[in-house]
Amino acid sequence: MDAMDSLDTLDHANSSELDLAGREFKSNHRAHLLDWATRPPFYVFNQGPAQVVVGRYADVREVFEDAERFSSALPEGPGYEQYDKFMGARFVTQMDGEQHSRLRRLLMPAFSARRLEQMRDSVTEIIEDLLDKIEAGPREFDAMGQYASQLVIGVLMTAMFNLDAEQRQVLLEFQRVQPVITTLRPGEPYTPEVTRAHRDAVELAERVIAERRARPRSDFLGDLVDARDSGDRLTDKELFDQIFGVFGAVATTPRSASGALHLIYGHPGQSRRLRADPALVPAALEECLRLAGNGYFTFPRFATRDTEVGGVPIPKGMVVRASPMAANLDPLAFPDPLRFDIDRNPRRIMTFGAGPHHCVGNLLGRMALTVAISGMLRRFPDARLADVDFKPEYGGAAGELRMKSLPMLRF
Repeated sequence: MDAMDSLDTLDHANSSELDLAGREFKSNHRAHLLDWATRPPFYVFNQGPAQVVVGRYADVREVFEDAERFSSALPEGPGYEQYDKFMGARFVTQMDGEQHSRLRRLLMPAFSARRLEQMRDSVTEIIEDLLDKIEAGPREFDAMGQYASQLVIGVLMTAMFNLDAEQRQVLLEFQRVQPVITTLRPGEPYTPEVTRAHRDAVELAERVIAERRARPRSDFLGDLVDARDSGDRLTDKELFDQIFGVFGAVATTPRSASGALHLIYGHPGQSRRLRADPALVPAALEECLRLAGNGYFTFPRFATRDTEVGGVPIPKGMVVRASPMAANLDPLAFPDPLRFDIDRNPRRIMTFGAGPHHCVGNLLGRMALTVAISGMLRRFPDARLADVDFKPEYGGAAGELRMKSLPMLRF
């Protein structure tokens, strides 16, 4: 029996008709996630394959840490198109067991502390250039459009990948169409726009690999191309999939940056403390990541057998959507969870996952965000939100919270 065969046996009273990718949900996501953080898992039947949403901290950790019961490998066949964010490429986060462990070993040098330190100066230079442009412009600026979103182009596409302007545009276009992929209904084909953007991104990844093999370079992509471990190395398909997956995943840092800036500048007393003592920024960043990470869902899991979480039955084959952002609001793990407190210093936040799939790029993300936030606080000590009551509007794919704008005043 699989999830489709056993739907009639499930408790339909324990279900929700929420549109998990809709405008209403994203506009009021904090209230919804706070509810998930304190309730047992529940079912969603109205959005493609049957899903179970998991939000309590202990339940989310259970799903993340038990790869034997909850597989990351995407099933094949109609109905799963919306979860195939990379359109056929299999990133390390979508693997389990020895296959996952092997690729993670091969990828680690590209994310090592040594490589991050080598990137830090480039990241700082790029961020200072962004701040120069803001300083040269009007008093009011968009901290999302002019700063946070530019981290994709500058910090990630330039410092990490060393891509030129034309190549960067290819990746930006693929990122732009990704939300369409995650809202496909079972059997629905990709639009021509999505197909074209995917084709261009695939060709770019293949070209980058060929160029790096012909002319090796000591940088992030060079580390991937040259990845080896005790004589083992990535196959051509594995190398392509990992590079393509990184290409598709680079937008998480801007989403986290805009959320962090909104939190910090929405609490003037705490932003003043950060300006006075920059050493507090790393701890404050952890609190920002707890409350405003890059999204409310990560890669889905799939039940490998009939099981349960929090006393709620989960049949074999069901899509399991564990919410790290909801887990970060569980009052049993983080008392008074909606309070933003830079002294909280939260431990074991779920923003980057847990268990074997703990995000391999979390140190890179933290470094880029620390430099970006520190730079803003230092360069514009009198900056503030243009509207103290500003409520962001969000777009992005299902599971993402892409802030559309963040109006600020630099003095």
